[in-house]
Amino acid sequence: MGGGEVARLFHDETSFGSGRRPRRSLPGFVPMDPRNRPRPFKRYPGARVRGLPTELPPRGAPAAAALSGRGPLADATVDLELLARLLFFSAGVTRMAEGMEQTVWFRAAPSAGNLHPVEVYVAAGAMAGLDAGLYHFAPDVFGLEELSEADCRPAVADAVVVPEAAAGPLVLLLTGIPWRTAWKYGERGWRHVYWDAGAVVANLLAVAGAYGLRARVVLGFVDSALCRQLGIDGAAEFLVAAIVVGEPSGQAVTAGCEPPHLTAAPLSPAPVEFPLITRVQRAGDLATAEEVAAWRAAAPAGLPRADNVVDQPAVARDEPVESVILRRGSTRRMRRGVAPAELLHWGMAVATRHVPADAIPAGATLLSHELAVHAVRGMEPGLYHWVDGRAEPYRTAAEAAVRRLSRHLCLDQPLGGDSAYTDFACADLDRVLDGYGDRGYRVAQFEAGVAAGRLQLAAFTLGHGGTGLTFSDEDVSAAFGTRAACMLVTSIGIPAYRAKPGGPPGRPTRLGY
Repeated sequence: MGGGEVARLFHDETSFGSGRRPRRSLPGFVPMDPRNRPRPFKRYPGARVRGLPTELPPRGAPAAAALSGRGPLADATVDLELLARLLFFSAGVTRMAEGMEQTVWFRAAPSAGNLHPVEVYVAAGAMAGLDAGLYHFAPDVFGLEELSEADCRPAVADAVVVPEAAAGPLVLLLTGIPWRTAWKYGERGWRHVYWDAGAVVANLLAVAGAYGLRARVVLGFVDSALCRQLGIDGAAEFLVAAIVVGEPSGQAVTAGCEPPHLTAAPLSPAPVEFPLITRVQRAGDLATAEEVAAWRAAAPAGLPRADNVVDQPAVARDEPVESVILRRGSTRRMRRGVAPAELLHWGMAVATRHVPADAIPAGATLLSHELAVHAVRGMEPGLYHWVDGRAEPYRTAAEAAVRRLSRHLCLDQPLGGDSAYTDFACADLDRVLDGYGDRGYRVAQFEAGVAAGRLQLAAFTLGHGGTGLTFSDEDVSAAFGTRAACMLVTSIGIPAYRAKPGGPPGRPTRLGY
């Protein structure tokens, strides 16, 4: 898994700061070349497609309860409808727009540039309407492409080193296709893969929580074994996370599961592999179950505290979490005004809740959060540290000055300063990489994606908006006087318009473009 040297190199080479931009290591690479644009959906032309239920009316627990960790306690039975809900409200298509040259698809979870590098596979046991097998989720047709008729849960359980997963209802496997984001962002696009996967998981955990369904995130696994099981190479497409869903029941099967023999359609005319991306991904790989166990036990001491459950806001409506997910869309314009206090205090409490992942110790987080507060009721404008569930002042200043600074830290994007507040999720890379090695960088970026996804869902639950932003890495650390490195930025505030809610499976809302 490496000692962290490759991850440190990658972070430095892909950082903005003090007037410099991330390097371009590939001579001749043309960002956003329309002739080489990656396809928005991975498909297996030879696969049989199993349709998923499309009537999924919102009926889960209220979003405020689910996001606060206060959903129903009883573990739900996983059936085909619940599987469809998990897939649609995390990675499904909710909106579309007809462009001049192509159709643009928008999905349930946020993605920088609407590029969506995350694919979802399902290792399922038999359930009503679905045979046991290995499947690939195809959002464009809202179906499951069958990759294997064998029950692959035992093989997946061995690779993720979670024995009980062999007898559980299903395991969701999230992979990343770096070329989808590198097409626009170059090497820095590798970070986006983990951010986007975290946002998908934020939705997954919210929906699972709304139905009392246990979902455990696995970030340590035998990379080569899982890649082989899915028939991917670990470079052009690699594993990001596994989500073990539900409780084990009965005896695990022992039948073997061969890797799929189907070939996926080409991603683009000439996909580009970035050596630095391949190098940093490979540097964090784990080769054996013993390495996985040792890595999981290597959590550094002194990590910030994270709660499992937080108080719900009194002002939230009893709106199902699925409805909030359909309303959520990256807010592209914000109106300057004073936001209610709960938008920050409850939103940050939700964003910083513990992520139930093998790599993150119970009650802890790898992240710290720095806040630029512009206009929140009851708070002086200024810079704050979020510590143990509250905002501690670092430096107060005039509102206009704080807005100018926030905009600068977000590479002069207006949303950075027009928001009510902007959250800078950071990680002490020395501590993280010294403990977890190179793979720790993946975990920090992934957890930042979960926090950003939760923060946006909380904002929309309260009738406001939010969006993720790119940023000046070095300047963020300097502004807040922290040694921690910025992982991801989220602006939260008052939308300047009312977006159209997304539509149900197979009937995405049509937008003007």
